Amino acid sequence: MLCRKASVLLLSSKSTCADLPYLFQFADLLPGPQLLPMSSSANVAVKGPLLVIMPRFLGDSVTATSAIQMLRQLYPVEQIYLLARPHVAGLFADQPVAGCQVIIDERFSSKRQSLFKVALSLRPFRFAQVYHCRNSFADALLCKLAGVTEQIGYAKNGRTPLLTKAVKLDPNYHYQYRYCHLVNVAHGQQFSQMPPVQLIAAKVSLPEPECRQVAVYFGGQYKLDRHYPYDLACQALRQLSILHHCHFVLLGDQQEVADNARLADYLVAQQLAVTDLTNKTTVPELVRIINSCDLLLTIDSGQLHMAAALQTPYVAVVGFGTSPWSCVEPKVSHGIHLTVNSLTLDLATQISEISPQRVAKAADQLLQHRG
Repeated sequence: MLCRKASVLLLSSKSTCADLPYLFQFADLLPGPQLLPMSSSANVAVKGPLLVIMPRFLGDSVTATSAIQMLRQLYPVEQIYLLARPHVAGLFADQPVAGCQVIIDERFSSKRQSLFKVALSLRPFRFAQVYHCRNSFADALLCKLAGVTEQIGYAKNGRTPLLTKAVKLDPNYHYQYRYCHLVNVAHGQQFSQMPPVQLIAAKVSLPEPECRQVAVYFGGQYKLDRHYPYDLACQALRQLSILHHCHFVLLGDQQEVADNARLADYLVAQQLAVTDLTNKTTVPELVRIINSCDLLLTIDSGQLHMAAALQTPYVAVVGFGTSPWSCVEPKVSHGIHLTVNSLTLDLATQISEISPQRVAKAADQLLQHRG
């Protein structure tokens, strides 16, 4: 399928701090916030362009695509824009979700624009609504200064006075649910189901086309308790290679170069096909590679959520993470999640209780099903 390029708007402004009075003058005072309970009948449907403040991290941003699809169903003809950090914008480089356009948040680009400059650049859009996928006070202030009419978000971090619709947040909410709930509760609970997460990306040609293409992201040691240890990773890949003729594609960032180089050396010594792409891909390239593979072996990571959204089969090796697994586990059927119910008091060793045999068996099951 041919993919069209996403529309990415680069905000630029020559405004300075001298523009601050101007910004406050035109940022109309908002009425007192309406605190919405978890089962509200409020409806904030409006006319005009909508803005979604995207999460900071790649995995969370993928999860937010479910809520974005809900917005598109609610507003089929309105323009929807995603304000995203540069790396998050890369998720939508080939095609944006639900026909949205992406605006680069220049506060976090190489330009390092101030909040006030970005707010001034947003004003011409005349956004009718903003949905906050982050609980940031600064984001709410940004949107107030940008003159956004309706601000909808969770009542967190002292920003409730800046919101026109403040929703109570239960910290036990799954991330996909919390983003979708924010949209749903603001529209009278019109939805009974969440759309599946979605990314659309091109495919690329990989070396060794006759092999099963298996992407691997076990994390580097800096991932601490989420990292799948080197010795176990070697055994898992070796056992999988006995079952299937595989070409392993190693993924990672600059902090994982040494870890993956060691793993690549082992695979070469075993005469197994491997391509080490650690720290050699942009986010758009990473998405395309995962979309082109037959399988992803991964820890709890952004790569995991990319595979979930791209319909790429995956095996998730889950240790002690930065968020409870119950809050981030992908809600899809094409992955196998390997977890532990451990009695150990050493959280760093929990993930080691997931044996290489379990990893290889799960991978074999998915590859067999793929045919």
